Amino acid sequence: MTEAGFELHDGPGREITANLDYEKQLLDQCAMEQKAACLFYVNEPCIVLGRSNLPGEWVNTAQAEADGIPVVRRISGGGTVYHDTDNLNYSFILPRAQLNALCGLAGEGALSTAAYIDFFRGLVIRALAPHGGSWTATGTSDISLNGRKVSGNAQRIARLAVLHHGTLMLRCPLAAIERYLPLPPDRPQLLHADFVTGLSEQGFEADMEQIRSWLTAEFARCIQAAAQG
Repeated sequence: MTEAGFELHDGPGREITANLDYEKQLLDQCAMEQKAACLFYVNEPCIVLGRSNLPGEWVNTAQAEADGIPVVRRISGGGTVYHDTDNLNYSFILPRAQLNALCGLAGEGALSTAAYIDFFRGLVIRALAPHGGSWTATGTSDISLNGRKVSGNAQRIARLAVLHHGTLMLRCPLAAIERYLPLPPDRPQLLHADFVTGLSEQGFEADMEQIRSWLTAEFARCIQAAAQG
């Protein structure tokens, strides 16, 4: 589906490998055609490793294998996450020159990972904050609702295009997270229950279609702002 200035896509299904492959195809297409895209998908239960994560440090691999939970690796950085059908995945894909203009960076070849993360977290927060709760950017790449993490974000920066993707947990599968993921190496002092939650647990009762529409509308606004200079 073509929107003003970008293409809007749904993932091919609920199988994690197919969705990640499709996401990579859109990134490659954006690099070639220099046209923005937005993708949404939902996965069946799975575990997704960040590009550099070691499974032995980030996953209870024996338990995941015993339960038939696939463990796959994405092309972006960040930590390891558990996905299920209550988790909405969003992907924003932009030509790097266009993203640099939106971030106020000088020159088409400029690069600032922090500026890119802040831009996209701001986009998500602006889309959702009018509908309830206190939304903030927390940590290096997280988004929190009422002080608890509901969204993790990561990026793949190519020479000509940038993929930014993130998660929104409508309901937090805490039991599954604790079953399959040990305490993260970057937060060894915290239990998962200490910092993660879901939208529903925080009283934010929007469904996936509503959230998709709000995120799409805010992405469209950003694209239109870029076109107007």
